[in-house]
Amino acid sequence: MKKVKFGVVGVNSRGRGVLGQVIGEQNIELKAVCDIKPEELAKAKDYFENEKGVKELECYSDYDEMLKNADINAVFVATYAIDHVSFVIKALEAGKHVLSEIPAVNSIEEAKKLKEAVLAHPEVKYMVAENCCYWGFIQAWKVMAEEGKFGEAVYAESEYLHSADYRDLKPENFPPEHWRSFNPSIKYLTHNLGPLLYILDDECVSVTAMEPDVVYNPYVKIKKNAVALFKTKKGAMIRILISFGSFTGFDHNFRILGTRGSIMTDPTKSLNDAHSFASFSDIPGSMDDKVDIPVTMTSFGKGGSHGGADRKMVLDFVNCVINDTPVPLDVDLAIKISLPGVIAAESIAQGGKTLEIPKI
Repeated sequence: MKKVKFGVVGVNSRGRGVLGQVIGEQNIELKAVCDIKPEELAKAKDYFENEKGVKELECYSDYDEMLKNADINAVFVATYAIDHVSFVIKALEAGKHVLSEIPAVNSIEEAKKLKEAVLAHPEVKYMVAENCCYWGFIQAWKVMAEEGKFGEAVYAESEYLHSADYRDLKPENFPPEHWRSFNPSIKYLTHNLGPLLYILDDECVSVTAMEPDVVYNPYVKIKKNAVALFKTKKGAMIRILISFGSFTGFDHNFRILGTRGSIMTDPTKSLNDAHSFASFSDIPGSMDDKVDIPVTMTSFGKGGSHGGADRKMVLDFVNCVINDTPVPLDVDLAIKISLPGVIAAESIAQGGKTLEIPKI
């Protein structure tokens, strides 16, 4: 039986949590973990061996050593959000398949390097780990889009609401070296832009973005809220709100308006339980009394974090490796959902100037 034998680099919460959900699958083995922090390696070893039953887990503080010596054929890159590309390229060059956390890139130059590396190593798979594309309602909306239920997309929007910073405003909770303390919030938009581009099979060509002037957290160097307005290749508009600095609970809201139909998630319910509500030109009366589509974030999942999306994502990647089939979230999509955030941050820095998004 073919097996995907994983090594994980970056074993904080995501590095441990994502792979932990698939331990026990007959075609998956976790062989090695890597982190520069000894305390994180100790936590990972304890979790995987004592809670998940992994045998003879190898621990490395040197990534190059893990790639060279560990019995692995795939790497899950779960390092800081600002530093994925260098780890991905090393893994590809070592002949390992790669599942990489988001954002995929943090600059135009990184996007070029990533694309070149993936093209240079067609013998291995690269997939970006945008787990939100595996939410139940996103998968259902994609089928509807492919069936023409929305017609041509006119406008789409999504909001990422996350007030976690309000829980405990103390300087020790916001170390200046942590990426969340200095990386522009709008760069972390792939959970929202990604599913929309995945559904609509589109890409962004220009953006204008702005931030409010209100600063509530004195312990970070950045403003925690931003809005970006994108124009797409197919002529639609997409609005993305990232709000990590307002009094609001955790949520993601989505909406698509098309020439033949429109759909939105219920903003009055938690995303775990929110149904979709739609109007379709081929369903009389749905303009006023919208169609209730009872598909939620957790639909089609089998438990685990993010409504089962993490588990489905890893299993999809593993199946593509074993069966040598194309990955659904390839390098082109990885760049399409990540680079717009980089250019949006530059638009903000230039006072909201409209900027083109380069084609990589």
